[in-house]
Amino acid sequence: MFLTIIGVLVFIFGLVFGSFLNALEWRLFEKKSLMTRSECTKCHKMIKWYDNIPIFSFLFLKGKCRECQAKISWQYPIVELVMGLLFVFVLFYYFSFADFSILSIVRDCLVIFVLSFVFVYDFKYMEVSDTMTLGSSLLFFIIALFLGSSWFSMILGALIGGGFFLLQFVLSKGKWVGGGDIRIGFLMGILLGWKLLLLALWLAYIIGGFISIFLVLSNKKGMKNEVAFGTYLTVATFITMFFGNQILEWYFRLIF
Repeated sequence: MFLTIIGVLVFIFGLVFGSFLNALEWRLFEKKSLMTRSECTKCHKMIKWYDNIPIFSFLFLKGKCRECQAKISWQYPIVELVMGLLFVFVLFYYFSFADFSILSIVRDCLVIFVLSFVFVYDFKYMEVSDTMTLGSSLLFFIIALFLGSSWFSMILGALIGGGFFLLQFVLSKGKWVGGGDIRIGFLMGILLGWKLLLLALWLAYIIGGFISIFLVLSNKKGMKNEVAFGTYLTVATFITMFFGNQILEWYFRLIF
């Protein structure tokens, strides 16, 4: 019963962070102030607090702005719901599969927020926010030191992750990867350390390869279409954070 109550509270926190993510990605792209109240992206009228409740306001308003009746993107409730579910996943992960740690739970929820932001931002705009990737890298490096992680592994991981994409960027003159991938690689190295980073990079290319083949075969994209590779990197980072060691153990048992 206690765990259920905590889970509900964490889910609500996730909804709020999802709502904040939606507002943040639009404001950063439009270069709007973060200190003003939320506004409709179409008519730019201020949104009343009761029209800004995660998921419920979208359903109550039937997906339309109260003022101008413009359709509200399904991105908003989907991101809010996914964020809530992911926050709950982190809570139950530490209750079931890892040593319980409040700081670790808070850290991982913040990581999920950042990865989700990078995913949404890169998917929508084919860009990566320096503020989010580089700023969070420093924050997570400091938190990891408090949790006892190896600073050497993180620094080496950041150099390998950033350097891996920097080398591709230089050799291709920016045709293979974008500058944003370099910064995501740096962040991945801080989050995972150099060993798990290598697994995450491998997973990202596997995931990207399968999805690209599916899109080409379904005529959704051509071979020359740009791919928001940051989305694959964030998904691979999430998988590796929570299941990386189990994947490696399974793999080594398979080959030895």
